[in-house]
Amino acid sequence: MCGAYSAFGLDEAERQLWPQLRDRLRQPHHLMGVMRGVLGSDAEVAVVVATSPAGISQPLAVLVTPAIEAELTLPADVPADGVVRAQVGPYDVDALTDNDSRPIALLMTPWLFENLSVYARKLWTRR
Repeated sequence: MCGAYSAFGLDEAERQLWPQLRDRLRQPHHLMGVMRGVLGSDAEVAVVVATSPAGISQPLAVLVTPAIEAELTLPADVPADGVVRAQVGPYDVDALTDNDSRPIALLMTPWLFENLSVYARKLWTRR
């Protein structure tokens, strides 16, 4: 991502969320970006990353898609523009919410990172 409002290659929903996510997840002295990918044949995922000056990218959060939202269990009292403890299946996650108390991103957890990594490795080795 280049500049304050650049959103090349993003879906419209991601383009609207990007300024808010970039500011809320900002890492000092890192470039902020969104990486998109496809898991399997039709499941798209977008991950907010911070890239160090040395070129090392650290995943910070996964954007909440309709498929992820369908698996997400939120508590009854969801704060606006905050962080809420939620569940995806049996796993605990922290979800960022927008001004309307909707989940917009899941903060990266070790199990989420591991599952994305394992799935990506399986895709790469099949080719």
